[in-house]
Amino acid sequence: MREPTELEKKQLARVLELTAIARQRYLDAGGDPRRCPSGRKGDDYMTDEERQESLELTRAIFAVRIIGDEVHCQGRVWKIPAVSDKQKSEIGIGS
Repeated sequence: MREPTELEKKQLARVLELTAIARQRYLDAGGDPRRCPSGRKGDDYMTDEERQESLELTRAIFAVRIIGDEVHCQGRVWKIPAVSDKQKSEIGIGS
């Protein structure tokens, strides 16, 4: 396994910072310190902008690319299953 670059280290630090901010919001809202929020939209305690930034940084760090209806990661490729509008609203995408 290779050592991360300086850019990757900075990106990871930012993701950890965003996660810590969200965790503190969760605790300030009366969340159980022994439990983690689900991470789903509405239960992750991130703003839309923070969630988008975190997602983009994570994809960059771990080299995850979504091209059309395929996910490309670490030399592997797989199809994204079709998601109904109801499922999209339940998981908080496309809204």
